[in-house]
Amino acid sequence: MKQRTKSELRKISKNLDYFFNLATDDEITEGRRWYKLANHFCNNVAHEYNTTPLKVASVVSALSPRNRWAQNLVDAKKVFKAIEDGKEPEEIKVCTFHKNKFKAFELAKGNIFITEDSPKTYNFVRNIAHLDPSALTIDIWHIRASLKQFKNIGSAQVGKLAYKQIKDLTIKKANKLGLTGYEYQAIIWLATQNNINKLK
Repeated sequence: MKQRTKSELRKISKNLDYFFNLATDDEITEGRRWYKLANHFCNNVAHEYNTTPLKVASVVSALSPRNRWAQNLVDAKKVFKAIEDGKEPEEIKVCTFHKNKFKAFELAKGNIFITEDSPKTYNFVRNIAHLDPSALTIDIWHIRASLKQFKNIGSAQVGKLAYKQIKDLTIKKANKLGLTGYEYQAIIWLATQNNINKLK
């Protein structure tokens, strides 16, 4: 996705309004809690394994592809337990790709770090590790809501300029409603998935 024009950003703003207004009270409540619960998990695991919430969040992110959220959290703890027990990646099973499992071990050990070169991952890690209000996760569902189109994951890449534009727009819209960007994004995430038939 290339840099967006002012006209395109106005349309994105209206599309986000559309899906936010479709959110049920339950979706709003769940959306406001989602990142707080994820942050609670990161802090608890960090305390249990004498590490940092940022490393836990990084491992969660690395293990996320094709992995259900509940299983993702189980697998993240499994990685830290394996390291504590002196085990290697090939000695445990997780529900994602091998390359992601190996990456998770390196992140947990502090040998590599997630940087701003990967905007979505970097922002997601900042959101769940620190509840950083200046970070915003623009995933496939936020892109679909922004464009009001069903995009395949492979065809919905966001360039750095477009990412910053949509991020700034979303946080600004959230703040006007008394929400953080990540709360608003989580609500949009739920509302869009539950109204997938309205993506045209």
